[in-house]
Amino acid sequence: MRVRVLLTVLLLVFAVACSGDPEPEPTETPVAEVSTEPTAEPTKEATEEPTEEPTETGPVAPLTGEPTTDEALADLPVVAVKIDNDPDARAQAGLADADVVFVEPIEGLTRLVAIFHSDGEGEVGPVRSGRRVDPKLFGAFEPIFTFSGAAGPNYPAIDGGFPDTVVNDRNQTNWRREGTRPAPHNLFITLDDIRAAHPDHAGPGDETVFLFDEDQPLGGTDTDGFTVDYGRFDTVSGWTWDEEDEVWVRSQDGTPHQAGNADRTKADPITATNVVVMTVATTGSQVEPIEVLGSGLALIHRGGQVFEGTWTKAAQEEQYAFFDDIGQPLPLAPGSTWIEVHPASGTYTDGAPDVQVTEDEG
Repeated sequence: MRVRVLLTVLLLVFAVACSGDPEPEPTETPVAEVSTEPTAEPTKEATEEPTEEPTETGPVAPLTGEPTTDEALADLPVVAVKIDNDPDARAQAGLADADVVFVEPIEGLTRLVAIFHSDGEGEVGPVRSGRRVDPKLFGAFEPIFTFSGAAGPNYPAIDGGFPDTVVNDRNQTNWRREGTRPAPHNLFITLDDIRAAHPDHAGPGDETVFLFDEDQPLGGTDTDGFTVDYGRFDTVSGWTWDEEDEVWVRSQDGTPHQAGNADRTKADPITATNVVVMTVATTGSQVEPIEVLGSGLALIHRGGQVFEGTWTKAAQEEQYAFFDDIGQPLPLAPGSTWIEVHPASGTYTDGAPDVQVTEDEG
């Protein structure tokens, strides 16, 4: 029985091996195509604004930081004029054209030192006398210094600081007395005549005398104005912020401070872009009553704000520099600057001053 089964199995295997059925065709396995193009890396979404390319700026006036088209301005001599600040001297001529003005305490009153460069060519005055402190105060401008005269002991200090001067007492020409004003508040001279007296006097060059920046710094306090009382120096300076014109408008002793022409037939308000109240020590001396070198407290007013800080000037030939309350340089706004050289014995009051405007002053 087992033999028969075995034979049957062998016969079936042999039959299958000898059959003519074709073997199945092998099937191809599909292969994915490989791209030779590089795959782009995923990009991050930008999180920072693109940096702007710095733009080229043109020349600026060295005493104001304002743009200028006058390529010869850097070579134009700076002129400093000692101007009377007595009530009988107002309205002062040419004062509104000054780039920088110092309010300087002298013996029991104040005088003005107007620094002219980028504007003005007409008459200035009334011109008054120089003091031995003057080279320390504004010597860094290297100006042609113009004044009416000086006490004999003051001349060596003045002449040592300003090799080029225009002085009425030295019989230099082109001075005149204005007949509509009382003496001694009637002495005038033109800026053109001052520069003509020293045609080879060098200009200030291209560098700005102060640090300027049109962007408002951080850290200021809003104010609509302030008052600076000089105490025994018999002057009260007031400044009111004009939001529309973006300037400080000056008053003095409670009335508008104006600038006009010599015969007073025209007068306009005096304004400034910056006002620095620079606190200085007093000496008690009539000859040199204030200390203008060293350092001290400063209140810098620009853009309707006041910034508390300091001033410094180590030597006569250096320029004043201003810093904020943490010691960082504090820039001024491009434009005109008044510096109130304020004695520490005086007072400063925040808030717009009370100004009495007459009908003629509008």
